[in-house]
Amino acid sequence: MRISYWLQKLGIAFISSLPLVVLYVLADFLFLINYFVIGYRKHVVRANLLKAFPDRSKKELKSIEIAFFRYLSDQLVETFKTFSMTESNVLERVEVLNPEVMNAIAAKGQHVVHLLGHHANWEWYAKALALRTQHRLFFVYKPLNNKGFNLLMKEMRERFGVKAVAMKEVFRTIDANLDRPHASFFGGDQSPMAHNRFIWMPFMHQPTAVYLGAEDIAKKYDAAVVFGKMRRVKRGFYTIELQLITDTPNETAFGEITKAHSRLLEELLEEQPQYWLWSHKRWKLQPDKHPSHATA
Repeated sequence: MRISYWLQKLGIAFISSLPLVVLYVLADFLFLINYFVIGYRKHVVRANLLKAFPDRSKKELKSIEIAFFRYLSDQLVETFKTFSMTESNVLERVEVLNPEVMNAIAAKGQHVVHLLGHHANWEWYAKALALRTQHRLFFVYKPLNNKGFNLLMKEMRERFGVKAVAMKEVFRTIDANLDRPHASFFGGDQSPMAHNRFIWMPFMHQPTAVYLGAEDIAKKYDAAVVFGKMRRVKRGFYTIELQLITDTPNETAFGEITKAHSRLLEELLEEQPQYWLWSHKRWKLQPDKHPSHATA
C-alpha cells in the first residue's frame, strides 16, 4: 500500500495545487466525456429521477439529469481541491447562515447528532462548521476498499480539527469523548442493508427504508439533533442553513427524528434537485421483500 499511497498522494497534491478556475475547465471536459461517452450510471440516475419526480415533464427531468452530471464533475474537482484549501478559502466559499444554532447547544454542554444528505459539497460542509462552531466534530464515514485512497480521504477529512470516524468506531469514539461537547455528522440518506435497523416511510414519492442509527445515538447520549441544508449559490460557493430538529430526543416518539430529517431533505431536493447524489441506488430495498424489524 505504501507505494500506491505515495503515488496517489503526489497525484492529488498536483491536481489540488491548480487554481479552481483551471479545475473547473477540467470539470467541463470530464462532464462531456462522462455524459456523452462513458455514461456513468446514467440508467440509475434516470430511473431515480422518474421515481422521485413523477409529475415533472420529460424536459424538466432531462434538465435535472444534465445539471446533475455537470455538478458531479464539479464536485469531483472540488473534492481534490479540499486537500490544499486554507481556512480562508473555506470561509470565503461556504457561509454558515446561522452558526448560533450549534453554539447555543454547545453553551449548554450538550452533544449533537448532525444530519445531512449527500447534497451539494458535503466534504466542504464539515470544514465550514469546524471553523464556525464550538463543538468538536466527528465526520462519520464508510471506509473505502482502496486502503491507500481511504487513508488519503481520511487525512483530507481531518483537516481543520475534524476527526474522521469509521462507522464501526462511532460508539467507541463517542464514549471516549463525553467530557467535551461534540457533534457527529451522519449522511442519513444512504440505503441501509437489510439487516440494519430501519423504518419504512414515504420519501420522494417512494416507500423508502431509512436508517434509525442516528436517532438511536441521539437518544442514547441525549444529544440534540440538527439538520443542515447546504445550498449551492453559484459555482464554488455555498450556504449552510442549520435547523434544530430537537434538543430533547428522549421526549420524541419512535421514528419521529428519522422522519423529520427525511422530510427536511425532501424539501431541499425539491428546491435544488440537481445537487443530490442521484447515481446512488437509494431504493434497493422493497417493503414486500425487506420488512423492518425495528422497534422502539
